[in-house]
Amino acid sequence: MHLDDLPLPDVRQALLAVCASPRWADSVAAARPFRSPESLFAAAAQALADLPESDLDMALSGHPRIGERAVGADSRLEQAGVTGDETLAALAQGNREYEARFGHVYLVCASGRSGEELLAVLRSRLDNDTSTERAVVREELGRINRQRLERLVATGGGPVTGSGAVSKSAVTTHVLDAAAGVPAAGVAVRLERLTDSIPATAEPVADGVTDSDGRISDLGPAALEPGTYRLTFATGEWFAAADRPTFYPQVVVVFALGGDRAHHHVPLLLSPFAYSTYRGS
Repeated sequence: MHLDDLPLPDVRQALLAVCASPRWADSVAAARPFRSPESLFAAAAQALADLPESDLDMALSGHPRIGERAVGADSRLEQAGVTGDETLAALAQGNREYEARFGHVYLVCASGRSGEELLAVLRSRLDNDTSTERAVVREELGRINRQRLERLVATGGGPVTGSGAVSKSAVTTHVLDAAAGVPAAGVAVRLERLTDSIPATAEPVADGVTDSDGRISDLGPAALEPGTYRLTFATGEWFAAADRPTFYPQVVVVFALGGDRAHHHVPLLLSPFAYSTYRGS
């Protein structure tokens, strides 16, 4: 079901998961029908540009501090690179200094960035005056909103495009919580291509979050070059969000994508102290 087809309360709920400002969500919802992803993105950008400062604070309230345990699937995915006890401690101190100076949470588009990089950005922004920092915050919020809307579109929640069907990517996955016997919704997943160099380096391909059925059907492009790829499942953050201990902070699956067919399905059967994977269809 797409945003253009949903009842208004459901559209509003989906948009509030992207940005916590009710005024922003109402403004974007009022721009329907979108008909294309770009028209959705344009409506979101305009709604943010028109957002009063008081409502910007409401939007900030929906974001956890960088380095704190993220509750929502989007935040867990976005902060997947924030690790390490020393970095987390330094971020906690930096957050306190930032909030004492500006009176609100440090907001930054964290996707694909390490904790050390985000800490350096925080420290550099402490030198901003209030008006400059508010402008930076608005820009960062726009980037975050855009990325979240792109994931919404990729998982079938956005506007219909072309024939109306959501295209299937070359690599898909399905995570099952084998201990509970239910789909694992909200697991952050990253797809990377590994180079042939020694040691190998990783080239990011796509990020995604499993939907309510535990699936990601649009993880990157519809076709990929043959090579060695890696799926990293943020299992530690997922279990931690449910206060469940696990032996595996991450599950990493490396596989070879050949030229025999365009689509590769890589499911994960997951429990706190064991996992298995296989080549699906």
